Amino acid sequence: MGVLTIKRPVVVKARVTENFKMLAAAEVQEGIKKLEVELQQLEFHSKRMLAELEKQNPQGIAAAKQHLDSQRQKRLDSKNQLLGKLKEIGKWANGSEIVQGTLETITELKVGDTWSEVFGVEVILCDDKIVEIRNPQKR
Repeated sequence: MGVLTIKRPVVVKARVTENFKMLAAAEVQEGIKKLEVELQQLEFHSKRMLAELEKQNPQGIAAAKQHLDSQRQKRLDSKNQLLGKLKEIGKWANGSEIVQGTLETITELKVGDTWSEVFGVEVILCDDKIVEIRNPQKR
């Protein structure tokens, strides 16, 4: 067996530009708006549900309130995380690189390959265009 085909991780990074920061902030703001709508809907739903329980099953009110509070808190926590991310975006320096995620590629291993050169591959994007493919270990 002289060749082996494997999957390897490739890190995708974006170079920060004003346009990138603007798009990232808009995406986060959209998430915040969505959570605010969900919170409003949850509030409306909870009032209706608690009124129904008061009539039909008063013993279930405590459990329902606990469940609704838990759902509300999850959304508030998510909103706070997004607000923190929005602040972080404002601190990004133009030209710096932000990790966007990881994807897998298929590559072939051959006898004699250097292990550190097979891994560590990065794809660099600038305003959604691939501007560089690098392998930091490869000299």
